[in-house]
Amino acid sequence: MKKIIALLLALAMCVGLAACNNSTGNESQAPASQPGTTESEAGNDPATDGEKPSVGFVTFMTSGEFFQSLADTYVTTMEAEGWDAYYVDGQTNPSVQMEAAENYIAMGVDVLAIWSISPESMTTVIEEAMAQGIKVIAFVAQTEVYDAVMLSDDAVLAANLAKLAAQWIDTTYADAEDHSVPVAVYTCRAANTGVIQGDVLLQIEDYSTKAKLVKEVECADESATTGQTTAENLYVTNPEIKVFLTAHNGLAQGINNYFTSMNSPVTDYSDMGIFCINGDTATAEAIQASKDGGSPLRGTVLTGSVQDTANELRDVIIGLYDGTIESGHVQNATTLFVNADTVDEYLETGKTSLTAEDFE
Repeated sequence: MKKIIALLLALAMCVGLAACNNSTGNESQAPASQPGTTESEAGNDPATDGEKPSVGFVTFMTSGEFFQSLADTYVTTMEAEGWDAYYVDGQTNPSVQMEAAENYIAMGVDVLAIWSISPESMTTVIEEAMAQGIKVIAFVAQTEVYDAVMLSDDAVLAANLAKLAAQWIDTTYADAEDHSVPVAVYTCRAANTGVIQGDVLLQIEDYSTKAKLVKEVECADESATTGQTTAENLYVTNPEIKVFLTAHNGLAQGINNYFTSMNSPVTDYSDMGIFCINGDTATAEAIQASKDGGSPLRGTVLTGSVQDTANELRDVIIGLYDGTIESGHVQNATTLFVNADTVDEYLETGKTSLTAEDFE
């Protein structure tokens, strides 16, 4: 009977989530679509009925390589531990996230992880989950209530990017006058994370003796298309700007695409630098190309490799489920620094030897 109930609930979830597509046409990933899982496996009480424990993950989004890779890796990592693991594309939309969380509650998952777009909007649904005995993990974005929170301090991560960029600026422009190197900061303030990180990057002059903040370029979204278009527009008005900082990998990719395109007005990138947060493999490959003058994309910071992050999430999920991690647990992420010196190491191992202490 439990399997039949779970089947009906999961089917309802599929129907509900199919109605929540975003403007790009990408569909939410309903639980039944994930590798190695079926609706009938989503038991309501695995501890007593012998079925597998289950976990649902409401993601930030899955439209970028990093986000999709994290979702897929989390699934395979949890399945290797004998769990049923599901995720739903949050589509950077609080309403989609709330509906997804409610559907996971109806399914009776044992653990619910949420990467909130708007943490303050999730309180009611999280309290509902906890009232039903579901353990809740606030992933990256801290919610008002949770059983565990896995933090990537937005301000610290942005400060680490500013330090990485400042090192390159001060070395590349060692002979320049203080605060004379023009810098643009690309921001997207659609989510609180972007606001926090953008505001830190706007303080680049506090980190670099040579940098001069010239302009904030406010973008409506984080896409590469937007990055490329705004880079072209900015070059018309401010061709003197040589350094570009952004919290958003998509925008960085777009800026890089503009300057490396066939129609680019710039062919010598030796004095140009683009830096971003949460770069993906394509970002790392562009950084690698910068060593031979093939790209102006110089560096990124991120909170560990995808597998490292999935492993940390796994440990918290299992710890909450078996009681080895107590409610109220706080886990802080570390930062990986990827630049020309460490990119080969990163692409080979997913790790780097450069640490925050190297910038003290």
